[in-house]
Amino acid sequence: MNIRTAISSTGQVKGILSLLVSGAILAFTDGLAKHLTGQFPPGEILFFRSIFVFIPVAFMVWKGGGITALGITNRWGLLARGLSALVTSFLFIIAIRHMPLADITVIMFASPLFLTALAPRFLGEQVGWRRWTAVIVGFLGVMVMIRPGGGIILLPALLAILATLVHAGRDIITRHLAKTETTNGIMFVSTLCISIGGLATLPFGWRMPDAGGLGLLLFTGVLQGIGQYFMVSAFRYGEAVVIAPFRYFALIWATLYGFLMFGDVPGVNTLAGAGIVIASGLFILYREARRRHDLEENDR
Repeated sequence: MNIRTAISSTGQVKGILSLLVSGAILAFTDGLAKHLTGQFPPGEILFFRSIFVFIPVAFMVWKGGGITALGITNRWGLLARGLSALVTSFLFIIAIRHMPLADITVIMFASPLFLTALAPRFLGEQVGWRRWTAVIVGFLGVMVMIRPGGGIILLPALLAILATLVHAGRDIITRHLAKTETTNGIMFVSTLCISIGGLATLPFGWRMPDAGGLGLLLFTGVLQGIGQYFMVSAFRYGEAVVIAPFRYFALIWATLYGFLMFGDVPGVNTLAGAGIVIASGLFILYREARRRHDLEENDR
C-alpha cells in the first residue's frame, strides 16, 4: 500500500466513524425534540435549540478564522437555503410529536428519492430508467408505511413527507452554494434563519421554560450543533459514495431511542417500508457512483 492509498483509507475510516457518531447524536436530539413537544410549542423549541446551536457554530467560525472566514457571496442563495431549513424544521417538529422516531426517520430517508426526481429540472442531471425505477419503488416503500391501517396517523406522515421534499430542495440549493460558499457561512446563515423564524412565533403563545426545561433546550441545541459538526466532518474526510450508506445506521439509533424513551416498537409496515426505501436509496447511490466514474473515464 502506497502513501496516497494509506491516507485515503484513513480518511474514509474517519469519515465513516464521524458519520456514525453524527447519526447517533442527531437521532438522540430528535428524541429530545419529541419529548420537548409535550412541553413547548414548535416555534419555541426551534428558537431555543437554534440559539444554542450557535455555540458550536461560533466555535467553528472562530476556529476557521473569525467572521471574515464566513466568506458570504451569494446572499440570496444562502437565504433560500435558510428558509428551506426553517420550513423543514417546523414540519419535522410538528410531525414528530405524533410519530415514532423510527417511522419519521424512514420517511426522511426518502430525501435522496426526491433529490433524484428533482435533479433533471434543477441540477441539469440526466436520470436513467434504472434510477427512475428506484425512485418509484422507494416511494412505494413510503406508501407501505403510511397506508390505511399501517399504524401511522396520516396527517403527520404527510407533513413528514413534505418536510422530506423541502429537505431535498435544501440539498439542491446546497449543491449550488458549495461552489462559492464556505461550510461555516452556510451553517451560520441557516441557523440564523431558524432562530428568527422561531422567534417570530412568540406572539402565538410561548411557555416560559423553568430551569429544567431551559437546561434541556440548551442540551438539545448543543448536541444538535455537535452532531452537525460531525456530519460536515464526515463528508470532508471521506468520499460521499463510500460513507453515505452508513447514514442508514441512524435508523438503528432511532429505533433504540424510540423504544428506550417512548416504548415505541416498529411495526411490520415500518420495517417493510424501511427495507424498500433503504434499498432504493442504496441503488440510487450506486448508480450515481457509476455515472460519475463513467464521466471521469470519458474525461481522460
